Amino acid sequence: MNDCVLRFDAEKARACTDILAALSQPGNAERLARARELAGTDMVKVMREVFPIVTQIQLEVIQRFGFPGDGEGAAQFLQLVRSLEKEDGEVGRLSDQLRAHFLPPMTAPIHSIPASSTPQCNGASQP
Repeated sequence: MNDCVLRFDAEKARACTDILAALSQPGNAERLARARELAGTDMVKVMREVFPIVTQIQLEVIQRFGFPGDGEGAAQFLQLVRSLEKEDGEVGRLSDQLRAHFLPPMTAPIHSIPASSTPQCNGASQP
């Protein structure tokens, strides 16, 4: 880990703000919108279409803060931000916003199971 990373603190967590700004830049926002449209809420498609774009943009930004521009740098950045989330509410809020770019909007499916189809254990009847 290089010296710049070791001195990372809540002030430098503004990298989250810079990442969010980069994700909102017109060219990046358009690429992400197309990828999200292709992926919908299918998590596998999100991982294939959206995740690489968000990761690429994140890697470009974190390099300016002394992190390597690879998976190792992303892991270091994430680890340090997570450790600061507990201490600094603003870092936590920014991290939540950033995390939302990686995950599709999800709604829990509502399933109704008729009582007659409820599995029974050991032949015992359900009350």
